[in-house]
Amino acid sequence: MENYIIANYTDPGRVRTLNEDSMITFDSPNGRVVVVCDGLGGQNAGEVASQLAVAVIQDILTDNRFNTPEEAIQSSVNAANQAILHKAAQDPQCSGMGSTCVMAIIKDGKVYYGSVGDSRIYYIAGNMIRQITKDQSYVQTLVDEGAITQEAAEHHQDKNQIMNALGIANMKPAVIGSLPITPEPGSCFVLCSDGLSGMISNNAILNTVMRREISLQDRARMLVNQANDAGGQDNITVQLIEFPTNVASVYAAMPADRQQAGGYVAQKRRSNTVAYVLIALFMMATVALGVYWYFFRNETKPKPNVESTTKTRAKTPQATKKTTKETKTVVIKETESVQKPQISNKNQRKKDNIFSKSKEDKVTKELENKADEPKPEITINKENLSIEKDPQ
Repeated sequence: MENYIIANYTDPGRVRTLNEDSMITFDSPNGRVVVVCDGLGGQNAGEVASQLAVAVIQDILTDNRFNTPEEAIQSSVNAANQAILHKAAQDPQCSGMGSTCVMAIIKDGKVYYGSVGDSRIYYIAGNMIRQITKDQSYVQTLVDEGAITQEAAEHHQDKNQIMNALGIANMKPAVIGSLPITPEPGSCFVLCSDGLSGMISNNAILNTVMRREISLQDRARMLVNQANDAGGQDNITVQLIEFPTNVASVYAAMPADRQQAGGYVAQKRRSNTVAYVLIALFMMATVALGVYWYFFRNETKPKPNVESTTKTRAKTPQATKKTTKETKTVVIKETESVQKPQISNKNQRKKDNIFSKSKEDKVTKELENKADEPKPEITINKENLSIEKDPQ
């Protein structure tokens, strides 16, 4: 996940009344784009050139998807150059106008950059500041030839003479960073016009950007104020792209609506790493579920035993025939051992008692009626009163 904050600020300076600098930041199919342009030509022409440059760059990168960010930078800069040339050819008042341009594209956790003219991009990381673009100016050629030092070039009287810009018929292609930069946590990119870099030192820029106790927007404003305090001889524009170490600070600085000029923009994206992690978790969960289901089925499946095996075998024709024959033998034996129908012992005993009492009462009555008669010998047949025991 990419997390960064973009803050920007611009001011006409203390000498000029018209601000010929222009800046923009926007999302595009090619990544997040951050641009600073410094207009050239005086009067209204410089302002027209810089505004036209940022407008064309936004249109080209928003409406088209390029194969690489480097290609996106080069193509959009070339289109801006052609637009400025076309406008100057149509309007005599814009003749000779031009603009510098520095651009950064943030995509897939990397920062791609390019430049035309003497506007600059600094990279601040590990309490160190490094200029990652190279001025296309007359003074810089003297530095390259070894005629003067870099420190002397900062105060040279001809430092405002540039060798390349948008709006020149034979404009040299934009100088693209040879390799993109993977930002370190806590690092910051500074895109600025020469109204900032020409008025305060690199160390002053470093010390201000490193003041993380204040918001990034306040630091951008503070840089512009320092340039004004140093004389403010030119228009001053700065855009800061910070990659905080603390993700929470990104959300704390994020406004309800993104501010394009004089504000800051926070951007959060999901990288491919998040997608890979989610896919891996899904695959792990699927495997775990499969293993659980396999063992669950084995645990709940009835295990074979001796009884079930015997029953299964009894279903064969041979086993069924044998079992039927044995059953018939048992029935025959039970029939031979029982001579009479099975009658409940309790009911049989009750019937025998009733029969015995009735017969005894009849005999007693006959004896009373015939008291004078000699008493015959009474014989009770025990067999008739005998109770048949349950064979079981």
